[in-house]
Amino acid sequence: MWAGAETQRRQIREAGLELAPGELLAAAAGGGALLEGITMILLLTGEDDFNALASVMLQGNVDGPVYRLRPELPSHGVVAPYTGAETLFSAELTRPAVIRRYQGGARVVARPGIGALPAGSDVLFVIRADGRLVPVTDHTRPAPQDGDRAVCLDPRPTAAGDATAARQGLGPTRDPVTR
Repeated sequence: MWAGAETQRRQIREAGLELAPGELLAAAAGGGALLEGITMILLLTGEDDFNALASVMLQGNVDGPVYRLRPELPSHGVVAPYTGAETLFSAELTRPAVIRRYQGGARVVARPGIGALPAGSDVLFVIRADGRLVPVTDHTRPAPQDGDRAVCLDPRPTAAGDATAARQGLGPTRDPVTR
């Protein structure tokens, strides 16, 4: 995993995830060198033009696909509307929409299977039984397989749901977008 800000890099290390070198983007841009061992890139920054530009620079330089968050409007910014990278999630889940929902109490949760979901819940990714991460995009919604786990953006829990979470010892989660 890669992040530019030192606070984010520290969080990645503390989570026990492998941290990619700080010069990842420069390495990909310089001379078109293939970044070996990188099977997927998810550009999740709060800057739509950066995500779009980085997606163009990284495509073809990694062993797998490059995805980015969808800007609020297809015409946003200087670069965003002109890139070919696939955007994550359904059309209504733009970067600002995800942030607004999270700030309104929605949470990212993992649940077994990708069958029936609570009303207002959106599948973001599927984690296959073998550990592969499969994103949901405009063009791809992963077909269910045995052993899948769904990573969803669930709506704000009801008061009954909050009480259940408290009984189960589940506390508030940290905001992955702003922290």
